Amino acid sequence: MKWKTVAFQELCRFVPFLLSVCIYFVLAPQSSCPLWVKAFFKCLPILFLCTYILTHEINMYTHNKAQKLLAGLLFSAAGDIFRTTSPQLYHLHGESMFGLAHVFYIWMFGTKPLNLLAGFFLVAVGTIYMLFLNRCLWDQKPFQWAAYIYITLIGTMAWRASAGTLFNQHWSCIKLFATIGGMLFIVSDFTYAVSMYCFPLYNTGIIAATYYTAQMFITLSVVKTKNKVIKNQKKSNLPLS
Repeated sequence: MKWKTVAFQELCRFVPFLLSVCIYFVLAPQSSCPLWVKAFFKCLPILFLCTYILTHEINMYTHNKAQKLLAGLLFSAAGDIFRTTSPQLYHLHGESMFGLAHVFYIWMFGTKPLNLLAGFFLVAVGTIYMLFLNRCLWDQKPFQWAAYIYITLIGTMAWRASAGTLFNQHWSCIKLFATIGGMLFIVSDFTYAVSMYCFPLYNTGIIAATYYTAQMFITLSVVKTKNKVIKNQKKSNLPLS
């Protein structure tokens, strides 16, 4: 019964995030809704992920990953505001915020294991990504170079997120969460870039759906790592029989 209690507690912690995502999906298609309202509800689920981390009573001084995760989420929320308020005017501002978020995520995931095979795979994916967008950004040099930098950052983030599972036999569910989050982030941003620069997509709901799911799995990968560390510490402190 204990696992049912833990599952119920986790679900209760996620209720604000899930409800705010549903509210955003209701408001987003409404053309009469003010942009500032859409921007608020776009970043609200990310802010609730921050509160989800804090409800686990993580010690920010000893759990460095949580600090970096919170910084990444807050920069993502700022990017959401810039993207939603005025995609054209504040486009570079929004991409800069998300770029900084990826820098913190890369720092958070670290460099171990290195997994160069996963890195080569994602270099190939990123090259295809760049070649596709290059046709749409040929006449927009500032955006073109910004896109190259951003693709490099998100590709590196996905590499570090998936290093523990991709082409790796020693994986775990926690590492799988990080991999799913990193890959979904690529799908979300690629879909957004295609809709922004190449041609409008009929259904843009996939952008928000994959984005929120990616952030959720990245958050879970760090919080569950913290819980695992605590359990290991408790086991190591047990008296010898």
